[in-house]
Amino acid sequence: MLNLEQLQVAVASAKRRFDIQREKYPDLDQKEYPAYKAYLVLSLPGGQVSIDSSPKDILTKFPAMVVDDRTKIKALAVLSRLRIMEWKGETGPEPEGLMEQWEQLAPQLQYDGTCQVEIRFKNLNFDLIWKLQVDDLVDRDLTPHTKASTRIILGTLAQFNS
Repeated sequence: MLNLEQLQVAVASAKRRFDIQREKYPDLDQKEYPAYKAYLVLSLPGGQVSIDSSPKDILTKFPAMVVDDRTKIKALAVLSRLRIMEWKGETGPEPEGLMEQWEQLAPQLQYDGTCQVEIRFKNLNFDLIWKLQVDDLVDRDLTPHTKASTRIILGTLAQFNS
């Protein structure tokens, strides 16, 4: 389990490693074709979310990444109520109070340390993918070593946090 500060440390560490890989493999960046650029995601078998997602986005789009506990249950209830109020266009003290509750709950959320940091590709370059599968900066135990797979796993959040 990781708290918010540990999650942020892990994400920053993963991004640094990805920056090193982009220097080593310029095709990851695709500056002339930004639509084809590779990007990082946080993933588990239950889904994925962008590595730059906020705690709010993680909880709403990829709740499996957040450890099941009372804080998560309360936070989901608060966010659900806030979404309904936003949809109805309600303003005033109640939505403001819910936002305050969310701001208090968000730092208390715990994140699954087994969540993986993976490279995703908007445009598949198989030669590059095969090179990355055996690169020293990739987790060789988690990354499948087969030409049939496009999964490139840098490591887990727990690994990046340590």
